[in-house]
Amino acid sequence: MDVNTESSQESPAWENQVPGEDDMKYHQKKEKLREQMEEIRHIIQEMIQENESVRQIERLELKEFNVDNEKQRRHDTMMEQEVARVRDEIQMQIWERCYLWDVLKRDCWDSLKVKDRAVKAFHTEHEVTNYPLKERPQKDLDELKKVESKRKMEVDAASKEKTQKPGEIPEAMSGLASSYSAELELSHPYLYDQFSLQTTEQKMNQIVLLQDVIYRIKTALNTKFDVVYKQKVQEIARVKERNKQVKELMEELEMVEDLWEPSLNDREVPERVFIVDHSQIRAEKYLTPQQQEEEEKKRLEEQKRLAAKRDNVRGRALDDMMDGVLEVKKDSILKSEVPQPEFIVAKANNQWSEEEKKLFKEYEKKVKELTTEKDKYRKSLENEIKGLQKATKDATERFDDSLRKLFERKIKSDMAICQEELKMKILSYSMLMEEVMGIEEEELRLKVGQMLENKGRMAEELQRFERDLELFQETYENIVAEDKALDKEFRKEFPGLHKAMVDQLYKLFKRRPRGPKKHAMEELDAPRNIPEGLNATVWEKFCQVRRTKIDSEHNVKAKASSLAVLQATLYQKQDEDHVAQQEIQHLTQLLDNLREEKKHFLKDIMVQFLLKQGQVEVTNTDLIPDYSDSILLHRTVVEDLNQTIRSLGEQKIAMLVQTKDFRKGIIQVEWDNTMRRMQIEDLQNKERDIQMLRLTEDHKEYLKTDSDSRVCKQATSMKETLALQQKTYLKDVKHRKQTIRHLHAQAAMKEHKNAALDKQIQDLHVTVSQMRHISEASAMEANEAVNTEQRYQEVLLLRKLKDTARIQAEKLAFLSAEAQRLGMRNYPSLVQLKYN
Repeated sequence: MDVNTESSQESPAWENQVPGEDDMKYHQKKEKLREQMEEIRHIIQEMIQENESVRQIERLELKEFNVDNEKQRRHDTMMEQEVARVRDEIQMQIWERCYLWDVLKRDCWDSLKVKDRAVKAFHTEHEVTNYPLKERPQKDLDELKKVESKRKMEVDAASKEKTQKPGEIPEAMSGLASSYSAELELSHPYLYDQFSLQTTEQKMNQIVLLQDVIYRIKTALNTKFDVVYKQKVQEIARVKERNKQVKELMEELEMVEDLWEPSLNDREVPERVFIVDHSQIRAEKYLTPQQQEEEEKKRLEEQKRLAAKRDNVRGRALDDMMDGVLEVKKDSILKSEVPQPEFIVAKANNQWSEEEKKLFKEYEKKVKELTTEKDKYRKSLENEIKGLQKATKDATERFDDSLRKLFERKIKSDMAICQEELKMKILSYSMLMEEVMGIEEEELRLKVGQMLENKGRMAEELQRFERDLELFQETYENIVAEDKALDKEFRKEFPGLHKAMVDQLYKLFKRRPRGPKKHAMEELDAPRNIPEGLNATVWEKFCQVRRTKIDSEHNVKAKASSLAVLQATLYQKQDEDHVAQQEIQHLTQLLDNLREEKKHFLKDIMVQFLLKQGQVEVTNTDLIPDYSDSILLHRTVVEDLNQTIRSLGEQKIAMLVQTKDFRKGIIQVEWDNTMRRMQIEDLQNKERDIQMLRLTEDHKEYLKTDSDSRVCKQATSMKETLALQQKTYLKDVKHRKQTIRHLHAQAAMKEHKNAALDKQIQDLHVTVSQMRHISEASAMEANEAVNTEQRYQEVLLLRKLKDTARIQAEKLAFLSAEAQRLGMRNYPSLVQLKYN
């Protein structure tokens, strides 16, 4: 029906087209066609709805309403292809997820020898988890066995020699605990002492043994965890059994109450992850025709089984006869009733015979006994329910206590595992640093060797170059000497010439050409430059000598330039040799420092200790104490120092007590002296007062009369005083009562006046209101001034009356307060009665 509905409601293709210029011409026709198509669509839909409401025999098939069967077939074909494509994609996704599920299950679940599991408390949210463990590879077990055999041989050899060498004291035999594994009694007996771990092999063996210790800790905790887990399963079964008994008892008592029934959650039963419950599937389950037939067969078989169970006549008869049990239960006591005699209902009380009265008394007696027995039985059932519930609560609380102990064990196991892993990290870091330092040392050693080899070659080249430079220096000096000799021998070349001519030729001999050498020399040797009186032969010889001199000078300059280049190259090679020497020294220093650091690193072993809180005396300002400048001392050193401090402190306290007692004695003596002086002064003042005392007549009479007469006289005087006070009191009370009556009369009069004034105020309010209405209704300007004055007078009168009423109210309140105060004064107080 969905396909046909879609085909019937499919929009025409032209509805989605953009209107063009041609479409504007036929717009009205198109609109009319659309309306007709819409009417046809509605008619077909109404026909489909009407067809669904008729009887099955009269109902037409849905395809009968198709307007275009060919298009419907194309649409169905396209939908089937799309469904097939989507089904293939979904199937491929299912296969991919199944493969991913299989990989994850194999790697993260099947590979675990001990699955990750938790145990939760009954009455709290507290839970404890176990350690998930994989099967130990055979390679690790073989390596562990090899290390244990080697350590056993070392320990046996050390015990035979009676001398403990470094690396032969097991940690379990030393006095320093490095983790809680020893406290848990799970430490390995062949662990090295931390101070004896020197070689890489020992550290690797120690890591293998520590891994075994960690596995032992986890295995031991898992064993205890399994015991607690089984205990919880048993407790849940017992709770269910008790709840079953409680439900039976509640049914007997006809009580309805929800019972607490614990169960295991998904963390306690992790296998539930692989079980998909029907409630987790939100989509409707699709069944193939074959599956639908199988479901129908199962349903029919279940109906047959229930029908056969209902037709079990013998079983139903047994249930009816024995109430579903094979023995009579005691709960019939609560349901039993004493049969009532027929005459109780048939006759009135005054018509009973003597026999019937006796039967009624027996009936009442039986009813009372049955009621008592029912109460006792009900109380016993209630006590039994309370006992079962209390047993459930006690058992679950005991389990929570055992789980708390397991949690404490788990915490200690976690601490022990972290401590062992820290030792492994320290050892791995030590081996890594040792390897890194070895690699750095080898690299530096190779660099130093290469630098020394290069330095040797550079030294040989420098020596050879210095020899070549010395030879070239000698050649240069010879050339310079020859050049100087040419200058000196110039005059000797012309012995027959006049000195003035020779001087003139010498000046020409010193002249040097400018520009290109060949052309310039030709210019200098030209005949026009011949001095007067000099023949051509001498001039040619002169030119030859000058050319030789110039060539010699050029040769000297060229050799000097070459010598400078060679000297610069020598300086450069010397600098390179010096830099290479410094580099070699630097690398050698680095190598020495690295070796020293490596030596110090191998000697400065990092060890791990468990120290109690009182054994750490480092100022803890941060979260983690800083032990960089701390020293580990034996406790006897600290105890001896504390004992010395304690003894010195006791000596100081004894001296302070002795000093205090001595000063106390001094202060006591000073206080006694001061007291004696003050007593002396007091006695002297009394003596002076007695001497200066003057007796009056009263004193004399007091001294003359005895004590009895004096007491009688005082009593008589007090009686007279008391009578006078009582008379005065009664008179005062009478006066006060009169004053109160007068004030009450005044108050009543004021209240009457206030009531009259209130009535006048109300009348004035009415008058003012009426006058206001009259004034508003009047529109004449002549009466406006009179009305305004009258209103003003009325307002003044109203204000005056209000002030009068307020003053009268204040006076009335004052008189009431005064009357109350006077009334309070008329009553005598306890203090006055006491003294009176």
